[in-house]
Amino acid sequence: MGDYKEIWNSESELVNRALGEFLDLKVKEGERLGAWVGQYYGNVKGYVMRGGKRLRPVLVAAGYRAVHEKVDVKYLYRAACSIEILHNGSLLHDDLIDHDETRRGGPTFHALYRDMYKKMSKNLEKAKDFGTAMAILGGDSLLNMGAEMIVSSELDPKIALECIKYYQHAYHTLAEGVLLETIMTKEKDTTPEAYLEMIRMKTAVLFEDSLLMGATIAQATQPQLDGLREFGTKVGQAFQVQDDILGSFGDESITGKAVDGDIKEGKKTMLVIESYRRGTPEQKKTLDEHLGRSDLAKEDVEQVKAVFKDSGALKATQDLMRKLLTTGQKALETKPPLLPKYKRFLLDLSAFLVERNY
Repeated sequence: MGDYKEIWNSESELVNRALGEFLDLKVKEGERLGAWVGQYYGNVKGYVMRGGKRLRPVLVAAGYRAVHEKVDVKYLYRAACSIEILHNGSLLHDDLIDHDETRRGGPTFHALYRDMYKKMSKNLEKAKDFGTAMAILGGDSLLNMGAEMIVSSELDPKIALECIKYYQHAYHTLAEGVLLETIMTKEKDTTPEAYLEMIRMKTAVLFEDSLLMGATIAQATQPQLDGLREFGTKVGQAFQVQDDILGSFGDESITGKAVDGDIKEGKKTMLVIESYRRGTPEQKKTLDEHLGRSDLAKEDVEQVKAVFKDSGALKATQDLMRKLLTTGQKALETKPPLLPKYKRFLLDLSAFLVERNY
């Protein structure tokens, strides 16, 4: 795993450099329109740069280097960052939808601008409206910037067109996945199959299209693309399943995420689905009474978590996560002939992603 960490650190550094350079250009362009616009793009940059795993652009780079190890594309890492910008644009809008106040140790975009307005006026409703408007604009700016990064990366026109297609596919699939997730919270019965399709669209599509974008820039063969596609889908799903487990059983001091949030929101995670499938009538009654209630006491949350464990739902969910990981890794091992160094990196990375505690 030593090589895995070394490659991760190296690729992340290149990604962050390209990301910072591009966002600095946007700040300078904004300053020409006035101090407020320059500050706006500075705040967009601050939101993006304050943290994050940079997983998706690293996957773009790894997809490229698993096919063609020597980087001979001038702006490969700028193109790679397009998916990271798309991801952050969706997060900025998610923060607004979920009424979150913080992201990665700093204020969310709507909270930042709401509080800025409050310093100028004591009208709280107008301050909230201003924060909402700026968050919508901020997410829109980022979602467009992602495509702009591809266009400005000086790729071969045919390859650039394919990358734009991947970006567009990831964009609309992600939006539809979030739509499905929102609808599922209102539905009584959700099947495991529906859940897996939802997380394929909401989360795994960014893994899949990141790998395919990188491999396409490297002019991969169809068998290579097929293997990377299946690997990205299954590992992306496993990643989200683990994220859902950490959402209820993680260490808040490590994850930075409250372990009662998903329960209070009534999210239809695999833990919930399996609990309803496996639980006793009494356990199901506990779920009916507590899921989706924002005013839950700590002991009520613990009752729900006990149902997750005692019904066998937690173990079933963990087993599913490992099965998805194994299927994805097998696709990478058996289908495409990839360069061994970055193939090993992808396998080690996938194992880390589903074993992580944050």
